[in-house]
Amino acid sequence: MASCAENFNSIPKVFVIFFHPGVLVTALGGAEKRFVEVMKIFCKRGSLKITVLESAPSLLAAPEIKCQRHLLSPLFCGKGWLSNYVGWGFWVGRAFFKSFSIVRREKPNFLFVPNNTLPNLFLGYIVCSFLRLPLVAVVHHIDVPFLNEKSCCSLYNAYRVIKYSRVVSLIKTFTFYLTLSFLKKAKAIITVSKFTAKALRVHGISNVKIFVSGNAVNVNFISNIKPLNAEKVYDGVFVGRIAKEKGVFDLLEAWKKVVKVKSDAKLLIIGSGIELQPLKNAVALSGLEKNVFVWGRCGDLELYSLLKQSRIFVFPSLFEGWGISVAEALACGLPVVAYDIPALREVFGKCQSVFLVPVKDVDGLASKILDVLGKCEVEYETLSYWAWSYSKRFCWEKVALRDMKILNMLYDSFREKFVL
Repeated sequence: MASCAENFNSIPKVFVIFFHPGVLVTALGGAEKRFVEVMKIFCKRGSLKITVLESAPSLLAAPEIKCQRHLLSPLFCGKGWLSNYVGWGFWVGRAFFKSFSIVRREKPNFLFVPNNTLPNLFLGYIVCSFLRLPLVAVVHHIDVPFLNEKSCCSLYNAYRVIKYSRVVSLIKTFTFYLTLSFLKKAKAIITVSKFTAKALRVHGISNVKIFVSGNAVNVNFISNIKPLNAEKVYDGVFVGRIAKEKGVFDLLEAWKKVVKVKSDAKLLIIGSGIELQPLKNAVALSGLEKNVFVWGRCGDLELYSLLKQSRIFVFPSLFEGWGISVAEALACGLPVVAYDIPALREVFGKCQSVFLVPVKDVDGLASKILDVLGKCEVEYETLSYWAWSYSKRFCWEKVALRDMKILNMLYDSFREKFVL
């Protein structure tokens, strides 16, 4: 096996490992979208030689993404937490052996993990340990153990408050701290927000290896999407993974209160996840079948069309690192009502069309939704313009170039360390 010193050349060689769950587990999320958009620009610029190992089906089908790709299909995708972890474990085991042959042939300078989920970090860590490669990881978010700024609690208790079972709360808490242990072993970490960087520092990760890059949204592409219906069919819309920490059950409780005031109010919930069926059951038990519509996952063209057929975007998520779905909603001209969590406050707090309410304040959430829905048409059009205008500050080209600058800087640093 060649040493790191033998691997360096004029163009950095990057081995990218990305496990992304199948569509039965979750729809295309922020980490996946960032991966695709950044890879497009990496390949366009050509200043990195990239080899990718990802789970099938590939996310990199766009013709402009020209790089070496290797696919491994998950053996199975379960419908529960335990089966998901088992399935991920099988994929990691197979990908570890596949990584050996790729690294021997390509001799990369470092390994790049574009998502900080446990399957990605664990695989990256063991590959780097065995093959003596520096590990660089992108951290999109980490769950912060609090529900509001006045009342801190343990992460386990935070999971319990949002009604995860004891077993699931223990597993998720253990996974969180195991993930942190792998991040501490990384040579460098790229975060999407200052809040995420601060959270990492609070949990003992050295500040010198943390770099803030950001996230973005394709405003021009979204602006060209036309809604199938010119009328606003839905009063509210949610987009995201269907999970308790995304606040979908809080949203359902809030919508009950909205319907008491506005009986014909319609809510559209877009996304997939392991809580999808329980959510459908909750809608039925609440008697809201005529007011709440669970769409499931959909592609971007359909997604943006549906957003544009909606009046406001509601996002009561408890844990976020940046909030791509919020930026997409703004790019569609939607005012946003969301829980006041640090990352959303950092990224969107200055937008006049984003209204933040205290975390877990379901009454406040419903009240603010009704307030925005009650705006006259002139006021609403002003909010819509402010939303779209604010989204224009987020650009994938700038994000990718920052990532590229960080990777090239790390390459120079590693080369100096190992060669001199």
